Amino acid sequence: MKKFLVIMLFASIFLLACAGETSSASDFENRGYASTEKLVSAKWLNENLDKKDIKIIDVRKPEKYDAGHIPGAIRITPNDVFQWVDDNGIKGMLPSSDHIATTLASIGIEPDDTIVFYDDISNLWASRGLWALEVYGHEDTRLLDGSWVYWEANGLPISTSNEEITKSDYKFTKNPNLNLIANWEEILESVEDPSKIVCDTRSPDEYSGKDVRADRGGHIPSSENVDWGNAVSETGEFLDAEKLKSIYDSKGIKTDKAVYTLCQTAVRATHTWFVLQELLGYENVKVYDGSWIEWGNSDLPIETK
Repeated sequence: MKKFLVIMLFASIFLLACAGETSSASDFENRGYASTEKLVSAKWLNENLDKKDIKIIDVRKPEKYDAGHIPGAIRITPNDVFQWVDDNGIKGMLPSSDHIATTLASIGIEPDDTIVFYDDISNLWASRGLWALEVYGHEDTRLLDGSWVYWEANGLPISTSNEEITKSDYKFTKNPNLNLIANWEEILESVEDPSKIVCDTRSPDEYSGKDVRADRGGHIPSSENVDWGNAVSETGEFLDAEKLKSIYDSKGIKTDKAVYTLCQTAVRATHTWFVLQELLGYENVKVYDGSWIEWGNSDLPIETK
């Protein structure tokens, strides 16, 4: 009996240690999220900096990276890696899997690595990277809650060293998850369908047509406007689930609807996609990748107010 208890004790310790390596769920237990599988805390990342299978990707500007970055982090330019001009001449679209895989290989990413993205604008560009890898099937990709701003403000380790890179032969092996992407035809169909709703994550001035960033300004008929930045605190951390639900519910963006997020070039849109799908547990959320740069430069219907 004693031998059995000793075995069980060591097994429990081992399981707890493994859980500490792969999850920081306990750091968010008071926020009420549906899932924290794709979110890590600064505390957790600091405790796991020496893990070889945790790769940190910094998507800030090069001068900011050089001035100081999270130890071990490798920098990439996100709009070069996670956006390009498609065959129809639309800017900011999701590139091919080979295009993204080439960059991941160049910085030594392996298919079984845990990738943690961070930036210095409340995970805005970091979310674009995570969404792109979700589409193409990388198994474990996460955002750093609070991103660089929280990390630096709390005196956590900072490096100015050039990180060593051993290139890999990274390739995506799964079929793309196209259920995460909406095209303009699907958005047009949603206009007259009360079971579907477009969440426009741009600023109120862009939504109303005061700030015009395409041939035409305004918004998609029946869409609702929730600025992407409403989902984070002043320190860049995600708000708790109760506050987030209140924000989106007040605009009719509810769990019983299919939700399509958009912005100018689907960067802000991916941030809101992450909030709705990962943190709040919405089951049917897609990013309209063409976003306003496609819709506003076409003859598709718009409204202004």
